Amino acid sequence: MQIVYTGQANVIALPLVAKASGNPIVAGTVNFYLQALTGTEAGKWYRGSDQTWQAAESIAGASALTGDGHWGLSLATAVWTKDVQYFAYAKESGDLHIPVGKDILCKSAMTKVLAAWALGLARDKVGSPGVQEILDPDDGVTVIAEVTMSETTPYRQVTVL
Repeated sequence: MQIVYTGQANVIALPLVAKASGNPIVAGTVNFYLQALTGTEAGKWYRGSDQTWQAAESIAGASALTGDGHWGLSLATAVWTKDVQYFAYAKESGDLHIPVGKDILCKSAMTKVLAAWALGLARDKVGSPGVQEILDPDDGVTVIAEVTMSETTPYRQVTVL
């Protein structure tokens, strides 16, 4: 299962393998599909061409090869709803692939911030005494939030970036 977050674009990724040879698919057109399993759009597919949800199977977007048969697609912030479960799958346009898909769960961006904080992924912000930068747990480098400490209530002010 992949976790994605509200308030940001998220990349979904899947590997594709050729039916005939078992080799990674590294050329051609690979389309991604995204179906909401729960929430107000449950049972519908996201159509990326006009950013709407459809009752019939629709293409979320054409993906890009990231390497060795792995394909990825970035989907805009507006697609994702907190606590909604999705199913993503990919199809090679010539139907040369072995079917592949995965479950996706959307969580609040604050969940990611809290995970990073709990893991100790924080550093002092250069030039800003009393401010800590919270780092993305996925890469350990990207700043995803800033925490300003105070001696009075509220004792912490968190700004999600």
